[in-house]
Amino acid sequence: MVRVRIFALPLLALLPVLNGCAHKEVAVAPPPPPPPAPAVAVAMPRPPLGAAPNLTLPIPAADGTIATPNTRLSQPATLWHLRAALNVAALQCGKAGDPVETSYNAFLQAHKAALTAAHASVAKEYKAAHGKDAQDAFDDAMTRLYNFYAQPPVRTGFCDAALPLVAKAQSTTDLAGFAPRALASLDAPFIGFYRAYAQYRTDLAEWQAGKRTMLASAAATPRLEVDRSVLMAGTDVTMRGVVRTAAR
Repeated sequence: MVRVRIFALPLLALLPVLNGCAHKEVAVAPPPPPPPAPAVAVAMPRPPLGAAPNLTLPIPAADGTIATPNTRLSQPATLWHLRAALNVAALQCGKAGDPVETSYNAFLQAHKAALTAAHASVAKEYKAAHGKDAQDAFDDAMTRLYNFYAQPPVRTGFCDAALPLVAKAQSTTDLAGFAPRALASLDAPFIGFYRAYAQYRTDLAEWQAGKRTMLASAAATPRLEVDRSVLMAGTDVTMRGVVRTAAR
């Protein structure tokens, strides 16, 4: 029969060792910093009201004002420009026979004398400013004016402003006082569009600058690549002295 001897170590002899371990402080490494937040892709700004991205439009002046063809007009020119605006409204804000067309024709009849006098005065203004080229200058100015009122992105806003004014214009007894206020109301949607387009240009420039920065940052980030010719140079793998064939 085999006897097993069990040796009991004195517990007191182990206490100093345990006590010494208990008083030692273990240094804990700080956690790694969190990874940088991924760049958030921002959609490219789009022109307001579905406009084209390359329009040449007035830019707000230093004081925030925006000039239109109705800026700084004489009283006769104000009447004539109002007539042009209401003419565009009758053409593009309704169909033939609609109330807007009826109201516009009534406006022409009610203020025929005032409009005829306004046209004559405007012709004199162009004659004084352009001499023998007065008629060409006047025709060019009227083309620009009609094109201004017919800008497709602002059509809805223009018609919303013009329709009630056509009815009021035919019945007003103070056309000279009515015209400046009416032109200001008709200018409002265009000025709003120009401001929105100027903001679009600013937003687009900032977006393009941010995109260039992101591309430059991505190009500067180091990338690890594996040389496959080195990695797969050998076909033998040695493990504990045994040679085994490695599969490529």
